[in-house]
Amino acid sequence: MAERDEEIDKLDSIEALNAVYGAPVQRSLDKELGHISDLYRQFIERAPFVVLATVGLEGLDCSPRGDPPGSCG
Repeated sequence: MAERDEEIDKLDSIEALNAVYGAPVQRSLDKELGHISDLYRQFIERAPFVVLATVGLEGLDCSPRGDPPGSCG
């Protein structure tokens, strides 16, 4: 793992990211899905704030959303 006080201009690969922060643990990788599961849907429906991140050919988008619990959908 790289020293925290090292200057980092750009992390342009998974390897560079892992050199700074270490590889992610499997449990965190298991949370990544290509869809919203029933369990995640229940969480989102009750959450007052959520950030939904999507990725496609044009890049990454993170859209913050906030409303009273249960007002989504």
